[in-house]
Amino acid sequence: MNAKGSPTTPIPLDPGARIRFGIEPRRPYTVRALSEHFILCTRHRDFATTGELVYTVIDWRNGIRGPIEVIGQSVDVSTDERCRDLLHDLEAGRWEISHRNRVQLDILDRGES
Repeated sequence: MNAKGSPTTPIPLDPGARIRFGIEPRRPYTVRALSEHFILCTRHRDFATTGELVYTVIDWRNGIRGPIEVIGQSVDVSTDERCRDLLHDLEAGRWEISHRNRVQLDILDRGES
């Protein structure tokens, strides 16, 4: 996809809030962790029987969202602490959002937990 966004004004969200994106309107995500420039959201993987999670990271500075740039996109987001650690690494520049799998930020709506 290699989407290019533009800086987006952050909207107030709290951990536990639900958020839907335009590309996936029927699959709401839950906000798990926040940092100055990023928000990490998760949802249960479709058709998974073991509670596997998929995630996306919102990048307000670039107006994009997507997984982290790692092979296989396998990142442990099973706990809130791990989610916060991942955002800390993003803020520090140790990780970035995937260039190949990013999409323009497409927030459809948000709700409370």
